[in-house]
Amino acid sequence: MTIEIQVFGGVRALVDSAALDITGEIPRAVLGRLALSTGEFVPTDELLAAVWPNPVESTVSSLRAVISRMRSTGLGDALQGTRQGYLLDLPAESVDLAAFRATRNGDGGSGRADCFDELTRLERLSRGIPFGDLEAAPFLAPARAAIAEERRAVLEELAEAHLERGENVEASVLMAEAIEAHPLHERPARLLATALARSGRTSDALGVVDAFRDRLEQQTGATPPPRLLELRQGILRQDPAVLGTAAVRQVRRSGVPIPLTTFVGRERLLARIAELRRDARLLTLVGPGGVGKTRLAIEVARAATTDDEQVMVDLASLEDAERVTPAVATAVGATEPTVDGIVRRLSGGSTLLVLDNADHLLGAVAILVSALLERSPRLSVLVTSREALRLPDEEVVVVDPLLGAELDDAVELFAQRASDALGGRGLFEAERDQARAIAERLDGIPLALELAASRLDLYGFEELDRALAVPVGDGRHSSVDSAVSWSIGLLDDDQRALLFELSRFAGPFTVEAAEGICSAADEASVRSLVEKSLVAVSRGSTGRRAYRLLESVKVAARARDDADPAEWMSRHRHWLAEFVTALEPTLRTFDARASRAALDLLGPDLAVAASTAVEAGDRESALRLAGGQALYWFARGRLLEGRRELERAFDVAGSAEASTESVAHLGLCLLAYQTGDAAAAFGQIALAYEKGVEAGDAAIPAVALAQDAYGRSLFGDVETAEALSAQSAALVENAPDWAKAEYWMSRGQMLRALGRVDESLEALTEAHRISSSIGYAWMTASALYVTGKTLVDARRPRDAIALLRSGFSRVLADEDPTSALALAHAAAGACAFVERHEEGAQLIGAVDAIGERYNYSPLVAEGEDAQRLRDAVAIGLLPADFERAVATGRRFDMADIAALLDRLPRSS
Repeated sequence: MTIEIQVFGGVRALVDSAALDITGEIPRAVLGRLALSTGEFVPTDELLAAVWPNPVESTVSSLRAVISRMRSTGLGDALQGTRQGYLLDLPAESVDLAAFRATRNGDGGSGRADCFDELTRLERLSRGIPFGDLEAAPFLAPARAAIAEERRAVLEELAEAHLERGENVEASVLMAEAIEAHPLHERPARLLATALARSGRTSDALGVVDAFRDRLEQQTGATPPPRLLELRQGILRQDPAVLGTAAVRQVRRSGVPIPLTTFVGRERLLARIAELRRDARLLTLVGPGGVGKTRLAIEVARAATTDDEQVMVDLASLEDAERVTPAVATAVGATEPTVDGIVRRLSGGSTLLVLDNADHLLGAVAILVSALLERSPRLSVLVTSREALRLPDEEVVVVDPLLGAELDDAVELFAQRASDALGGRGLFEAERDQARAIAERLDGIPLALELAASRLDLYGFEELDRALAVPVGDGRHSSVDSAVSWSIGLLDDDQRALLFELSRFAGPFTVEAAEGICSAADEASVRSLVEKSLVAVSRGSTGRRAYRLLESVKVAARARDDADPAEWMSRHRHWLAEFVTALEPTLRTFDARASRAALDLLGPDLAVAASTAVEAGDRESALRLAGGQALYWFARGRLLEGRRELERAFDVAGSAEASTESVAHLGLCLLAYQTGDAAAAFGQIALAYEKGVEAGDAAIPAVALAQDAYGRSLFGDVETAEALSAQSAALVENAPDWAKAEYWMSRGQMLRALGRVDESLEALTEAHRISSSIGYAWMTASALYVTGKTLVDARRPRDAIALLRSGFSRVLADEDPTSALALAHAAAGACAFVERHEEGAQLIGAVDAIGERYNYSPLVAEGEDAQRLRDAVAIGLLPADFERAVATGRRFDMADIAALLDRLPRSS
C-alpha cells in the first residue's frame, strides 16, 4: 500500500492513487500541519495551537477523534500518536512539500542538465497555494510565508539557469512572478533587469531597477545595493558582460507563446511526438475542436532544444488560400512573400515550423508544406488540424479527448481551472468525484472542461452538472460547441456585447486595443472573459500579454453577432493608425524591440486596417498605417511588401496632414533605396523635405537635406553637397536626437566619399554617440559599419576589427542579422591588412551564404566598395586557396562568425 499526501493547491491524501474522503477544515488542517513537519513529532499543545484558533481543554478529545477517523479512513499507521504528540510517518518522497524541501536541500543532480531538470520539477511541484483549501488555521500564515520564500529561491535559481541557456524570456516570466510576490527582494529585480536587457528591452530593464530603488527607499528608507547600481550602468553602456553571449546558441523562437496556465497530462503523447520528430519531418496533430491541439503543439515546441529556430504561425485569421504563403513568409522573416523567399530564409540551421489551425486551408497548406520540405532539408513541420494533409511521409498523431486512462488528467485540468473560480482553493474529495462525472459528460474535451470549471463562481457542482445535462439548440452539437454556446448564454448583456466585439479582431489583441476600439472594454471586463475561458491569454516574446479568442469561441460569437460592424471597423482603423503613429518614434529608441513585437502581435489587424482605409478612401489613416511601419518593415526585412503598402497608400485620393505625408515619404525613400531604386529614393527625399517644411517640422527636412548632400558627394558635386549639409546643420539644432544622429551619419558618409577621413571619423563618432544614447540601433550599427570601413581606409585595421567585433554581437542580439553581416563583411576587409587573408575569405563566404537567407549581398548593396574589399583579401591567397577558404566560410553560422572575429588580432 502506498500513501501520498499533497498540500500544494489543497490538502489531499491518496492511498494507492485513490483519494481518501477527508472532509471538513479541521481534519485537513491537522493533516496539513503534520505534513509540514513530515517525519517529526509535533507536540500536542503545538498541534492544537496550530489548528484551533482558541483551543480549550476539550479540544484534545476532538484532536484524538480526528486522528482516529483519518487512521480508520485509510491512513492507518502513517499517523502515529502519543499523549505527547503526533507524527506523520511517511518518507519524504510521499509528501509533496517534504519532497520539494528534500530535493531543494540535495546536491541538485550530477550535472548542469540534471540541475536544470530538477529546478524545473521543483517549480512545477510548488505551483498552487500551499494548503489552498484551508482558511482559518493559525499555522497557515507563517507556513505559507516560509514556503513562499523557498519557492522564490527556486524561481531565482531556475531563472539563472534559463539565463545561462540564453532563454531570456523564460527567465523574465519567472522573475515577474517573483517580484509580484516579493517586491522588496533585490535578486528578482536584478535577474529580471538582466533578462530584459538581454532580450533587447533596455528601457524596461532600467525601469525594473528604478522601480525597485523607489520601492526600497519609500518603504524601508534603504538604498539599493551597489551591484544593482552597477548593473544599471552596465545596461546603459550596453556592456557585453551584462548582455551576455548565450543568445547566439539558444533556440530562437518566434510566435511561440508562453502559456500562463499549467499544462496538464499528455505525457505519453509528448514522448511519442518527441520520438517521431527524430525521423519524421512532417507531423500533423489531428482531433476535434477544443481537444487541445494548439496547446500541445506549443508544449512540443517549448520542450524541444535541438532546433536552431522555431516559428509558429496561426492560420485561423486567414480567409483566403492565397494568403497562406505570404503569411508564412512574414512569420519567418523572408524578404519576399514567395516559396523561394521562405526557402532562402530557412536555408541555414534546423527549423521547426508550426502551422496552427490549418483546417480551413488544407489544400493551400499541403501545397506549401510539400514545396518547403522538398527544398529545405533541415526543415521540419508540425501542423494542427481537424484533418490530415494526406502528404507522403506525413506522420498523423491523433489527439484524443481526456477519457479512459486519461480521465484523471481531465479531472486535474478541471480542478486547476476551477481554482480561480473558487478563490484559489483546491477541490474537496467529494467535489473531485463530481468533477469526474462532469468530465465524462463533456467527453473529456479540455476546452469544454475549462469553460465549465470557470462557472463554479455561479453554480455549485450539482447545479453545474444539471445545467450541462440540458441540451443546447437541437442537441446535436459536439460537447465543445454546446459548452461554448452554454457559456455565452450565461454572460450578462455587457459581457456578451464585448465578446461579440472581440470576435471581430482578425488576430490576437491587447487590452489597450480592446479599450480603444470596443465600445465598452477595460482590463477588468476582458479579464472577466478570460476567467470564463472564453478569451485565452499568453505572453509573447517580450513578456507582453496577448489575448485571443479560440477559434471555436470566435465562430460561435460571430454566428450570434447581428450588429452592424461598420462603426467598429471605423474605430478599428482609426485607433490602429493612431497606435502606429505613436509607436513610430519608439522604433528609433531602446524600446524598438518591444515596439516591433507589438506590431508583430497586431499584424493581422494592421493588415485589415490598411485595406479598410484604402477601401474607405481614408488617405490620412492609410498613410499613417503605412508610413509609421516603414522602419518596422525594414528591420523585419519586408522591404518589397512595405514599399508596396506605401505606394498603395499614396494612391488613395484625398488629403492628409503634411506631417503624415512627410513621414510616409521618408519611409518610402528608405525602402526604395534598400530595394535598389536610388532614383525613386531621392525623389521621395525631395517630397519628404517639401512636406516637412509645410508641417513646420525641423527633423525630416534636416534629414532629407543631409541625405541629399551625401548623394551629391557620390557624384563629386562638392560645392552643392557642402551647401546642403550646412542647411541641414542649421535645421538639426532644433530637431530631436534621432535626426541629429542621422545628420552626423550622412555627413560622415559624405566626408568619406570626399576623402576627408579624419573629419569623417569625427562625424561618425558623433553619430554613434547620439544613436547609442537613445537606443537607435540601426543607426548605431550603420555608424559602426561605416566607421569600420573608414578605419580600414585610414590603414588602422586593428582598430577597425576591435570596433566591428564589439558591434557584431550587439547588433545580432537586436534582431538585425543584415547589419551584423555588414559588420562581418567590413571585418573581412580589415583582415587583408593584418595578414589574415584566409580568415577574411572565410568571412566573405559566411556573409554570402547567410546573406542569401536575408536577401543581403554586399556586392549589390555596396558595389565597387565591396569589390575592392574582396580584392584586397583575395590578393593575399592563391586562387584555389581563396576559393577553398570561401567554401569553408559558407558552412558557418552566426556563432562561427562571432568565434572567428574573437580570434582576430586585437588593438595594441
